[in-house]
Amino acid sequence: MGHVAIQLALDTKDTGTALAMAHACRNVVDVIEVGTVLCLNDGLRAVTALRAVFPDKPVVADIRIARAGEKFAAMAFAAGADRVTVIGESGPAVIEGAVRAARSAGGDVEVELGASWSENEVLRWVDAGVGHIIAHRSKLGPLRDDDEIAAILARLGAMDLGAAHVTLAGGIKAGELVDSGGLAFDTVAIGSAIVGAADPAAAAAGLRAELDTRARGVNLA
Repeated sequence: MGHVAIQLALDTKDTGTALAMAHACRNVVDVIEVGTVLCLNDGLRAVTALRAVFPDKPVVADIRIARAGEKFAAMAFAAGADRVTVIGESGPAVIEGAVRAARSAGGDVEVELGASWSENEVLRWVDAGVGHIIAHRSKLGPLRDDDEIAAILARLGAMDLGAAHVTLAGGIKAGELVDSGGLAFDTVAIGSAIVGAADPAAAAAGLRAELDTRARGVNLA
């Protein structure tokens, strides 16, 4: 079974707090996400700051592009991002523009599924060069009881996504991941369960242990 990456979602309101959280968890998390709130509050300088301190980890600029895909993506890559997020409702021209910027910068694009996505639409994104599909939970009850996200991940799992990866996002809490064995995803984006914890490093380690327990008990191949 492959390693499920932990993406640390830093939706803090200042870069200093984000840097402290990332430092505390750097030995556990795999990907650093500069959250939408942080990008809006501190600008793309937050991306630059985190890239400078964590050159060994992928940095995602979660700016949720909806228009001017190539221009906004290029700005994020110039600031130091490895990946940039686009909302699925933005349309093919926006997504393809972001992919062009990604190719020029040696980066990648993550597209967040909208409410009315289709398999054909996702396959077009992947064919265009999108490397990550984000499945975001619309309700925040226990993960094991979320039939909607289970159905979305099952639909994605039945498709030929090639080398593209699937990221699970949306209010993941401690204790949920051990019970997520029936859900297939490559990365889990976790924010408040780590950032809001009294001991962020311990919280991250606990979530990593849950994923490791899940990996030992379930074969997702």
